[in-house]
Amino acid sequence: MTAVRFDSVSVRYGDVTALRDFSLEVAVGETVALLGPSGSGKSTALKALAGFVRPASGRVLLNGHDVTAAPPHRRGLGVVVQQYALFPHMTVADNVAFGLRARRAMDSGRVAEMLELVGLTGFGKRYPRELSGGQQQRVAIARALAIRPPVLLLDEPLSALDAQLRADMLQELRRLRDELPDVAMLYVTHDQTEALTLAHRIAVMRDARLVDLDTAEGLYRQPPSEFTAAFLGGANLLPATVVDPSGLVRVGGVTISATSAAVLRTGDEVQVAIRPHALGVTGDGEGVPATLTGLQWRGATFRLTCDFDGTAVSADVAAVEGLPPVGARVRLRLPERGAAVVTR
Repeated sequence: MTAVRFDSVSVRYGDVTALRDFSLEVAVGETVALLGPSGSGKSTALKALAGFVRPASGRVLLNGHDVTAAPPHRRGLGVVVQQYALFPHMTVADNVAFGLRARRAMDSGRVAEMLELVGLTGFGKRYPRELSGGQQQRVAIARALAIRPPVLLLDEPLSALDAQLRADMLQELRRLRDELPDVAMLYVTHDQTEALTLAHRIAVMRDARLVDLDTAEGLYRQPPSEFTAAFLGGANLLPATVVDPSGLVRVGGVTISATSAAVLRTGDEVQVAIRPHALGVTGDGEGVPATLTGLQWRGATFRLTCDFDGTAVSADVAAVEGLPPVGARVRLRLPERGAAVVTR
């Protein structure tokens, strides 16, 4: 069953189009991440669904009902934003109960249930100022879920947290996703790790448009566009020539196997996406010639930047001694498998 449907929705702020002809369906129990850079339209799509902005054209449907003109309080959605928006003068329990009281459906048992769900049993009498950032975000999630929303909207909910808290909260959200099979989630983020970890499907957005939509694994393994290949996983895009329609391509004189969503023809000039972790860099031996232009230590790995026929290429290699110096001529070792032809 479809919980959310955007039907060719466009949103304008004066002369600026913030969302253009956006269509998307989210099933009951499904989590879809809206992923893209700032200004791509992802938060605007969320606001159109929540009722915070009115579309200039198109329709928004919840469980099959047109709610395009309905005010936010009549949509029954749970909303979590990055600033938490907790009431500082209210206790944790009162914050969680706020939506229930507004609907004249106060249920102390429900409040306790939600606090247990987010791991905050016993915190009901505390105030937001007495909580960590991660705990405050859990309270915001509990408040959003207390009203039993069919859809939970999360707008950059982890961006204000430090790295460790972000990782912990991401696992909590994954757990909640699995424990709430009747709740659809729409999750706005610019962080690819969050999208890949949490979402069943990822909607990649750019310049107010939806550009690609697929499962997280599908987009990572077979990105359909150059933008998605680079934005999701930071793939290198290398020029190649098709030598066999079965998927053999030649990159700089080396023939490798590459998957493709499109039909290939011998002789086609294409772009091949290869992830940094799939590349090797050696001082000599097999591979295509390149020049080492940068070296950055990242703890367990080094990020090497190379110039390959005018194309900047990144490779992640183990942090071992004996790496060539910057400026040296090196060989890029291409993977036998794992490359993908980018079709548009």
